[in-house]
Amino acid sequence: MEKHVIFYMMFIPSVILFLGGMVLRLSIYLQGTVKGAEDATAGRKMLVLLGRAWGAFRARPVWYAKVLVQDVIFHRKLLRQSFYRWLAHTLLVFGFVATFAVDMVKGFTTGYLAEWSRSIPAFSFAHAFETGGVRPYLDFFLEFFSFLILVGCVLAMTRRFILRPSQLRTEEEDVVTLLFILFLEVSGFFIEAYRIAHPEVTAARVYMANFTPESANNACSFVGYVLSPFLRNITLNANLLWYLHVVPSLVWFVYIPHSKLLHIFTSSVTVFIDRSGGAAREGAGAAKTSA
Repeated sequence: MEKHVIFYMMFIPSVILFLGGMVLRLSIYLQGTVKGAEDATAGRKMLVLLGRAWGAFRARPVWYAKVLVQDVIFHRKLLRQSFYRWLAHTLLVFGFVATFAVDMVKGFTTGYLAEWSRSIPAFSFAHAFETGGVRPYLDFFLEFFSFLILVGCVLAMTRRFILRPSQLRTEEEDVVTLLFILFLEVSGFFIEAYRIAHPEVTAARVYMANFTPESANNACSFVGYVLSPFLRNITLNANLLWYLHVVPSLVWFVYIPHSKLLHIFTSSVTVFIDRSGGAAREGAGAAKTSA
């Protein structure tokens, strides 16, 4: 059975479970009171909140864009509190978002558009992503952003397990999450190194994605390239390596709505609520002063 089929047999149920977990979390939040819709159903409360959010954005789009850049993307408040925490947090969050974006582009263009171009000439541009001029950049940035995640994870683990600030409480969930992330990144780099060290893996298309010809852009995957010489005399089951990386990745994906990692999604909303409240208080204070 082809890897694409196997992957989607695992990926689609994982997405369903992830969305189910997110809906469950959202339903819990919507049990609270929404002003003006106290007796409404959860669905109605959601529509009311979305309507108010859209209205607020239309009234001050520039302000919301500013908050998005300063407080959501660059975490200005956290930077003021601790540069170390800010660096670890930013590397992890930004690394995950950027890696996901590059991986989606790479997978869709090389795994689908390149194949469809055989019958649909309009998709022929996808070959630039597969073996052409765009591919080295995809390989480099995928490696670079993954490396940022690894560095962020190491910084976070150092803070929790070595520096151990007095105010920091480390729970079992924190340990599991960090070890999960560490395993995913290390296993990903290991697979990349093994692919570079063993051209036969690429030739046989053992992994799901189409890879560039052997030695074409291997140096762009700089972590795997550095590690590859140590694996040239080691022979492993490449299929097993693929499963050992992909299956835990999907498990981690399903785990997100039920863990502290959920704040990746909720923190943005919290920031906008806090900042809009602060802006309202500032506006009221200015009005009172002018009066």
